[in-house]
Amino acid sequence: MNKIKLYILLPLITGALLVACNSSKNLYEQGNYYEAVMRSVAKLRKSPNNNKAQEVLASAYPSAVNSFMDQIENNKNGNIPMRYTEEAAIYGKLNGMYEHIQRSPGAKQVVDNPRKYYKALDRVKPLAAEEQYAAGMRLMADGTREGAKRAYQHFLSADKFVPGYKDVRYQSEEAYHRAILHVVANLRPVQSRLYELSGEEFYRQVNNTLNNIEQNEFIRFYTPEEAEKVNLERPDQVLEINFEDFVVGETHTREIVEKMERDSVVVGEVEMAGGRTKKVLGTVKADVVINHMEIVSRGMVSLTISRSGLDNKDLLYQDFPGQFVWFHEWGNFNGDDRALTDEQIEVCNRRPIQPVPPQQMFVEFTKPIQQQLNNRLISFYRGY
Repeated sequence: MNKIKLYILLPLITGALLVACNSSKNLYEQGNYYEAVMRSVAKLRKSPNNNKAQEVLASAYPSAVNSFMDQIENNKNGNIPMRYTEEAAIYGKLNGMYEHIQRSPGAKQVVDNPRKYYKALDRVKPLAAEEQYAAGMRLMADGTREGAKRAYQHFLSADKFVPGYKDVRYQSEEAYHRAILHVVANLRPVQSRLYELSGEEFYRQVNNTLNNIEQNEFIRFYTPEEAEKVNLERPDQVLEINFEDFVVGETHTREIVEKMERDSVVVGEVEMAGGRTKKVLGTVKADVVINHMEIVSRGMVSLTISRSGLDNKDLLYQDFPGQFVWFHEWGNFNGDDRALTDEQIEVCNRRPIQPVPPQQMFVEFTKPIQQQLNNRLISFYRGY
């Protein structure tokens, strides 16, 4: 390893180790008794005779229990919106400490009689389930998609506290159905009178982006065929992507003729008295012809996202331009090649070649469009 890198890394590694060793003590001193317990018990599972971890656990466990019980008592006397949900979470942490200690022989030597609160948790679970269920029903009543999204989470929580509580599974399905944003994605085929062009690769990437956006569980995209199959007559949105205008294979050629000269070039030798020879310097000339072919492909893709319904309002309209230029140079010369530059010699050694096929040019000019379009779709649906 490079010595400079090693000198930089050593303090970082040493610092990280010190933080790891002192983290349970620091947590305790910061008043985070629960995390101090969990961290010190984890250390004792690996090293049962760790004195520092034993000391922290001995102080942190009773502090954590007392702090949690005080919190439950204070909630009883306060106007806490989700009092029983919070109480269930506290009992869950208390039981978590109990289970953690029970699995660590080193920790059991410090806390030989950890307390369990399973009965208390069972008592409060139905109350927490009702709390979550009632909150979900209130949100469903406002009739909005955002309310349905939040209601769905409350119904899931209620079902976790008491599986099958009331009609929570029906309500969660109803909330999920109301919360989903149904979008029909109409990816229009490429229309060309001159070439048989395919947008398959372009739209494959678009579909990958739509699939990634669907990681948000409340957004679903459908092809027009899929929408018809599931009788989705009134989607929330219609997304359209269309190749509005494009040119493939716009050819430009030009010929450049140059007269080249170079002085002080050895053009021969002369024999001198005494048998010696002398180089003769002169000027060399050449006529160079450079052919330049440039084929431009460019186009514009439009993205429209509109709200389905009576107003059919456009939520987004944006054009995305792209361009790809293929070019080739070749040439020839008459005269002395020593008059040419290295670049001219290289070009003159080339021969004319066939340009890339129209489909490849099409794919190339759509690549910058692809990135712009994907980023715009992701940013638009991030808020949904």
